[in-house]
Amino acid sequence: MPIFNLSCKVTVSAYTEVEAATLEEAIAEAGSRDVAIGGLHTGNEPDEVWIIDDADGCPEDIHSA
Repeated sequence: MPIFNLSCKVTVSAYTEVEAATLEEAIAEAGSRDVAIGGLHTGNEPDEVWIIDDADGCPEDIHSA
């Protein structure tokens, strides 16, 4: 039987913490941060990066790689 190598897009939830004077400033700062997988015991800090803890999304746009 053939083996197919497939790719997809998955939307997941992420969080970050921002100290700012206004919500607008917080959103602007958050937009410049990197995304990292895992928070606890990984060295990733929520006040430095966006953290993905769970792959809670569903596969979409499945296609051959």
